[in-house]
Amino acid sequence: MSLRWLTLPRLLGLFIFILTGAAFQKYMMGSINNYLMFSKPFHNLLLDKSIYGLHPDLYNDNYKYSPTFAWLMGPFYYMPIGLGVFFWNLINSVVLAVGIWYFLEDEEDAARKRWVALLIIFPEALVTAQNMQSNNLIIGAMLLGLYHLRNERVWQAAFFFVLCGFVKFYGITAALFFVFYPKKPQFLLAMTVWTVLFALAPATIIPLSSLKNEYVEWFNVVMVSTLGRLVSVMGILEVWFGMAKTDANLRMVEAVGIVLFLLPFLRFTLWKNRLFQHRMIAYFLLFIIIFNKMAESPTYVLAVVGVAIWWLTLESPTRFDWALLVTVIVFTSLSPTDIFPRFIRNEFFVPYRIKAVGCVLVWARLQWQLWTQAAPDQIKMTSSSTSAPISRLIS
Repeated sequence: MSLRWLTLPRLLGLFIFILTGAAFQKYMMGSINNYLMFSKPFHNLLLDKSIYGLHPDLYNDNYKYSPTFAWLMGPFYYMPIGLGVFFWNLINSVVLAVGIWYFLEDEEDAARKRWVALLIIFPEALVTAQNMQSNNLIIGAMLLGLYHLRNERVWQAAFFFVLCGFVKFYGITAALFFVFYPKKPQFLLAMTVWTVLFALAPATIIPLSSLKNEYVEWFNVVMVSTLGRLVSVMGILEVWFGMAKTDANLRMVEAVGIVLFLLPFLRFTLWKNRLFQHRMIAYFLLFIIIFNKMAESPTYVLAVVGVAIWWLTLESPTRFDWALLVTVIVFTSLSPTDIFPRFIRNEFFVPYRIKAVGCVLVWARLQWQLWTQAAPDQIKMTSSSTSAPISRLIS
């Protein structure tokens, strides 16, 4: 009742306003390297120079994104930095909010579910916005792609999936859910066309031969990228159980995760069931983060969106479900913030990968729910058996 004043329009406005303004603290402190790394590689494209490798005159760190993303960020290269930071975060926050809005459009009690989803996602989205990362944009575009796919608008869906892929490659993997929907040949054609168009877009300012070299370099950069902070299942296994951080072990854990993720697809009779589809999407969004060896704190907005979608599939959450949600909010979304003293964050949360724990538990919970969900024929048998005594009583 204390949140009655926070109507959906007010919450949506605050969501976009706060996320848009979140980066200005770091901008005032001069901590804007992530933004510079996104906006400045366009400079090298204009000069027909490699966008990869170190460019300390433009930004620190190695650029690991596609040539197409550097091309798409061209308008930000020409903006004053402060204005560019504002519009970059505005675009990220709007795309995320719009993605949530449309993904939940045809749900029963859609207004309430949008309100709940925005509240659950907000703390984690704020962490991403403060770091000026692209993950809010990625997950928003993925949700828009899934929304259009569900409504059989395959060209719009393919556009958003391919856009994600040229920013962060795992974003395109959401296109896997085309198997649940009709118009499969048209969708595959749309994916092919959009991929070619996005891939060739930088050829408007550099020769094709140079563009080919850039893609070769991008592939090499991705292949040799060093490990992230392992805020994931791998990190938990390493720190809690002493698993050696070797390529063989990491690949084994990834392989187990992939098998566990793909197995529920064997429930073919549920492919057209809306509850199963939403659970699988939540399951997927958690999977691509908690089994990602490059996962770090700002990427967790994807997993927390998965948690929000899972929560909205629950008609009557149990105490255990509530405990899982609170665990995610407190230890995933709030653990990197100043709510907790710095020594707790540095000496406990970070080294013990506490941020990943709640999401791993929700993923396990989803695994159980996906396998125990009744198939359509079982639902019919149950309903007929319960209605038979009633019909006999009436007769």
